[in-house]
Amino acid sequence: MKINNLFLVSILLLTGCQLPDQKTHQQQEICKSLAEGYLKIQNRQGYELWKLKNHNPQTKTDTVELTYKKPNENGVVVSASLLSTVVLECTRKEQQIVMSIPQTTGESIPVLEVQVPPTSTDTQKNLGLVAQTKIQ
Repeated sequence: MKINNLFLVSILLLTGCQLPDQKTHQQQEICKSLAEGYLKIQNRQGYELWKLKNHNPQTKTDTVELTYKKPNENGVVVSASLLSTVVLECTRKEQQIVMSIPQTTGESIPVLEVQVPPTSTDTQKNLGLVAQTKIQ
């Protein structure tokens, strides 16, 4: 009886979890990769992702804010503001993703830009045909 109740509670809790849609997940992964590359270029490889925050305004742009912090000497990332912090914004506009550094003035300085291919079913079919042609 206890196992059945535990099972039902687990199902109820898991149905409350919402997975991001494919577009949001794709943007988050691209943004994380761009941010890690940017940190590597800036010789800040030791920084770790501390917070990822989605902003979905009613416009056609989706913005992800990534906060990276450098762990202390024990390897622990603390929320204290004493640690070095890097905040990056990653904005998607149609098929373009722009990584930028937010400024105190409210503006952002773009540092990296990526063009994302369209994900329509026609494109996927065409890529499938190309793959089949190359395999044959």
